[in-house]
Amino acid sequence: MMVAGRRLRVEHQATNADYKVKIKGMHLDRGHLFPCSYADDDTMRSTFTLTNAVPQERGFNRGRWSQIECKVREYLVKNCKEAEDQIKAYVVTGAVPSNNKLNKRVNIPDLLWTAYCCKNKLGQWVAGAYWGKNVKGETVNSNTLGELEKELTNFYKDFKVFPYYCPRKAIQSVEQDETGRNRERVLEGGAGQKRSGKGSRERSMKMARRTGDELKECDEEDGCDCDCDEKL
Repeated sequence: MMVAGRRLRVEHQATNADYKVKIKGMHLDRGHLFPCSYADDDTMRSTFTLTNAVPQERGFNRGRWSQIECKVREYLVKNCKEAEDQIKAYVVTGAVPSNNKLNKRVNIPDLLWTAYCCKNKLGQWVAGAYWGKNVKGETVNSNTLGELEKELTNFYKDFKVFPYYCPRKAIQSVEQDETGRNRERVLEGGAGQKRSGKGSRERSMKMARRTGDELKECDEEDGCDCDCDEKL
C-alpha cells in the first residue's frame, strides 16, 4: 500500500500480494463472501474488495459454490418479494478458519457456509442453508437452517445464525397452482427450484449490456460470473 510515496506494511488485512504466493497442490481465488451477482449495477464494484474475500480453492469457488450462490439468489428473487419490485431477505455467509495460512498471514478456511431467511409470498418465515469444505470437487447440498447450526456447533458453542422466528426445519406451504387449486409443497432451501422469473432475466440481460471493460473485470475477477441464469 502506498501513501504519499511511502510503502506501508499491512499488518491485519490481506493484500493482493498475499494471493500471488503459490501453495503446492492448491490454486486459490479471492473468493467473494457477498457475491457480485447479488449486487445491482451501481454497487457491484464495491464487492471486489479484499475485506469481502477469503482464500477459496479455485475449483470450488468457480464450480459448485458459484452455482450455490446463484441458487440462493434465484430462490430469494422468486419467493421473498414484499412488493412487485422489492425483495427483502436476510443472508449470512461465513467461513470456518483452519490452521493453514496463505503467505503465513491469511487464514485459508476449512468450510464455507451461507444461510438465508425471509418471509415468502404467503407471509411465512422460510429459511435454508448450504455449506461445503473448501476443496476442489466438493459436493454442496441444500440443507435446513437447523442442520447448518448443528454442523457449526462442531466449531462453535451454541451457534445461532438467525433469531428464533426463522424456521430450523423444512415447513409445509400451501399455495395455489395454475388452476387455482391449493397444493402443498415443502420449503427447505430452494433446491430444485425452476429458473427465476421475468425480473431476474431482465436484470441478467441488463448486466450483459454493461460496457466491455466493466464486464471483463467482473468475469476475470477470480471466476465471478454475474449472470447466474447462464449457470442454471
